[in-house]
Amino acid sequence: MRLSSVAAIFLTLSSTGLVLADHMTTWTGASNSSGRWFSAFGQHDIPAANGGCQDLRNHVPGLRELCIDYGRQRAHFYFNDQGKRCLREVSSTPYNCNGGTCVAREWDEVGCSWRIEGKEGE
Repeated sequence: MRLSSVAAIFLTLSSTGLVLADHMTTWTGASNSSGRWFSAFGQHDIPAANGGCQDLRNHVPGLRELCIDYGRQRAHFYFNDQGKRCLREVSSTPYNCNGGTCVAREWDEVGCSWRIEGKEGE
């Protein structure tokens, strides 16, 4: 079996522990929310993908803080021993759930372009 050069580079990076980009999906409704975190290290459920900040170390290994701002379509997160990393909402799809409206959102990792008050010298 032959590996392409792109596949070989990805395999090398993933084996060294470097993550190229993380991704998240959230599902929100009137009375509940959940999500799923995707990375080079696997997929992990997020039991409550509410807006605001939460510690997810018990659900996503090493993810000490995830902050979702649905109004601004952005999120930021911190893994242990890493600086701030960011996500941007790239799609939003409403759907019917139990007679109400729920929304499925996709989030992709992007460069951080906003500062966090109280954490970055503001």
